[in-house]
Amino acid sequence: MSDRSNLAASIDGAPLSEEEARDLWTRFSRHMDEHRGDMAGFARENGYVSVTPTFERGRALLVVRTTEAPPEKPAPRPGGDRPAPRPGGDRPAPRANGKPAPRGGAPARGKRRR
Repeated sequence: MSDRSNLAASIDGAPLSEEEARDLWTRFSRHMDEHRGDMAGFARENGYVSVTPTFERGRALLVVRTTEAPPEKPAPRPGGDRPAPRPGGDRPAPRANGKPAPRGGAPARGKRRR
């Protein structure tokens, strides 16, 4: 048998002791047995914003948040704030038939401007 528990928990990123983690998991499991799938209800009843079970480093981890998570920053794009260049420069992408799309003002064949 291993020296460490297979259950872990953290609150706002701070790990709980094995005893505290075991107690939290026991209460969480009891609630889930009585209210299948109601993680939000468990969080609300205990004053948490969210509770998420996950698996990390071979252990079941219960991740608890007491505050809203900060919004994730979008991945930086190459070239800073400029959009990535399109293949083919500034030409419109080809249509399904392989021909380039018409440029600016000319209507496609069979369609009239009104």
